[in-house]
Amino acid sequence: MRPPPHPRGARTLFQRVYGVVALCGASTLAQPLTLTPEQAPPAVADKQDAQTPDRVHLSGWLGSRIEANATNRLEILDTDRLLEGYRHRPGRQAWDGEHVGKWLHAATLAWAYTGDAALRAKLDETAAELCRCQLADGYLGTYLDRDRWTEWDVWAHKYNLIGLVTYMRYTGDLSPMPTCRRMADLLCDTFGDAPGMRDIIAAGHHVGMAPTSVLEPMALLYRLTGEPRYLEFCRYILRAWEQPNGPHIVSRLLAGDGVDKVGNGKAYEMLSCLNGALEFYRTTGEQPLLDATLAAWRDIVANRLYITGASSYCELFHEADDFPNNNNVGETCVTVTWLQLNAQLLRLTGEARFADQLEHVALNQLLGAQQPDGSAWGYYVQMEGKKPYSAALDGHCCLSSGPRGIALIPTFAVTTDGDGVVVNLFDPGVSHLTLRDGTPVTLEIDTRYPAEGQVRIVVRVAGPHEFALKVRVPDWCTHSSITPEGATQGPDGYTALRRVWTSGDAVELHMQLSPRIVLGDHLNRGRAALCYGPLVLAADEGLLASVHEPLNALALPEEDAVSVSPAPAPPDRSTWPGAQVFRIAATTRDGAQAFTAELVPFADAGMAGDDYRVWIPLAGEPNANLLLAGVESRSREGNVAGSINDDDLRSIVTTFDGNIAEEDWFAVTLAHPVTARRVTFTHGKNFHDGGWFDTSRGRSRVQIRRPGAGDWTTIGELEDYPPTTAAVGQHDRLTWSDRQFTLRLEEPATFTAVRVVGTPSYGDNPSQAFSSCAELQAFPD
Repeated sequence: MRPPPHPRGARTLFQRVYGVVALCGASTLAQPLTLTPEQAPPAVADKQDAQTPDRVHLSGWLGSRIEANATNRLEILDTDRLLEGYRHRPGRQAWDGEHVGKWLHAATLAWAYTGDAALRAKLDETAAELCRCQLADGYLGTYLDRDRWTEWDVWAHKYNLIGLVTYMRYTGDLSPMPTCRRMADLLCDTFGDAPGMRDIIAAGHHVGMAPTSVLEPMALLYRLTGEPRYLEFCRYILRAWEQPNGPHIVSRLLAGDGVDKVGNGKAYEMLSCLNGALEFYRTTGEQPLLDATLAAWRDIVANRLYITGASSYCELFHEADDFPNNNNVGETCVTVTWLQLNAQLLRLTGEARFADQLEHVALNQLLGAQQPDGSAWGYYVQMEGKKPYSAALDGHCCLSSGPRGIALIPTFAVTTDGDGVVVNLFDPGVSHLTLRDGTPVTLEIDTRYPAEGQVRIVVRVAGPHEFALKVRVPDWCTHSSITPEGATQGPDGYTALRRVWTSGDAVELHMQLSPRIVLGDHLNRGRAALCYGPLVLAADEGLLASVHEPLNALALPEEDAVSVSPAPAPPDRSTWPGAQVFRIAATTRDGAQAFTAELVPFADAGMAGDDYRVWIPLAGEPNANLLLAGVESRSREGNVAGSINDDDLRSIVTTFDGNIAEEDWFAVTLAHPVTARRVTFTHGKNFHDGGWFDTSRGRSRVQIRRPGAGDWTTIGELEDYPPTTAAVGQHDRLTWSDRQFTLRLEEPATFTAVRVVGTPSYGDNPSQAFSSCAELQAFPD
């Protein structure tokens, strides 16, 4: 049953931002696009086709986000800012040169989708202006001559090639070809393993993975031109990976090493290299490249994938099952290259498991990084905190990456393969496809997915024709049905109906949407996350205001007592016509008060600037931290915005404000009294100019405020805190960084607030002093 409509007269956020007309009709292009043909055809044919975006038009949740990406971001972005670093070298930042190529790639796909004439004119002018910025020797980076090939300029050439090659293939305008050839020729003339040539591994960061990711566009340019030296340059990159100073990408993955052992584990650059490896595999058919990439994929899915589809923190792959909720989690550049990798593997293998990952990352982490109106993006989009939306490119590589991920969705949402047509993502819309035998087929999809699990697909053909219609039954779905009868499960993981189709024939897929509780482990032990169908849900503090409970007070009852009821989202949260909130039976951390809370999809969590959280504590967890329901504070606001009462030891705060202070404190205040026998203070981080407590003037003290009292009472000291001074040496500081210090009480203490007080340090800068804290906890044992 469909949820009831919004009250009459209530304009939803969707209507305010997009208007009330349908978003996605047919493209305004006069004729279907035909890609510029390649001169060197690939050795490996795709098993599933990449569609040109003008063939697939979506009008549901995904469709609204794709449209917003085009109209509210790509079409209005200031291209003078994109070109600034080329017109006036050097750019504002070391990687300033990457933005224009990323924009050309995303904007070309968006133009192919919308057919917008103004966007096409902007594309033409930007591509032409970028070409005019090329130097006489072919260099198209943002560095001064003396600084060439030292940091990110090979990287910028990569994105310029990707953007311009995409532009040429989709528009048919080959005027940038001389620019691309000169760039590629310069790279071939500069880097190599012959005497006197530069080592490309040394030309950039992250054990050479940044510069060698140029493999992807060089393979594309080889196929577009047929120029043999571009193919040989790709082979040189593969050899460079295995040099003594190289990242050993292929060899380590084939040997069974995890991705954290490849290069320096830098996720964005490694995934970029693997996308290049797949493009080269498509070009030449060299099987070890596919095998190595599949090994990386299996390792990431099994060991390093966050519940939302993010796959790194601090921009690196770490040890298996190491998933802090904060600490620069979920870099959007990583999210987009992970999406690209799965799209590439889907094309090359035709296997539904990669489409499962595409749905997972697209509906959760990718949309979660995009501001719902499409105007801004988040850099690190974590499992809790605030969404760091920004529209300014300065310092934000992810703001030009995110739109690429959204613009790629129509290329794989609905497509074709050797058997017929394939539905990978469920969004309403119309897809005009061409079978490999040349037969036109139109699919009309009607659904409110992911708000509902019913999908109706109507086939339109000129005359009776036999082919297979494949649908992906998601891996989260345990109960589904499809009509008409006769569908079979294939080895590729798809459910297929093969028959002679006539125009108007319909297929109905029913998937049971149901809640799933995921119990946390490792760093999330004692917590749980809730999913509903394909969606990861999150608590949003803005929705808790109606029940007068802070986010830290929210807890889930016992696992078997969790219930979830979808309901229409309130107008100010309705980002698309099917937007929902999910009502759950919740409780306070101490179990003293039960109430109904509303969760939202992670993609919409924090959209109004409020704090959100994916992993929610379980009520009644034995020996749980008693302070999680409290409100934290500190003596000075500081310059690091983490948290000290989230049970995440990697999320820190400081009191740094550039001033001297005689005393610092970190506190948590509770709405109701608790009784504890143990208080634990976790030190944050040592900086060159402070961050620890100076114990030469007395040990750090633990103080409480008893119920009904206004004054603080000292109940003990952190006796295991090491001896320090305000200016203790670097070596000594590092030996105890991130340690926990505990006060154990002989008799339990009851309080409504607790704090740790100490003297801040100044390190090598005595004109100021500050301290830091990762966590303040209290336990009943």
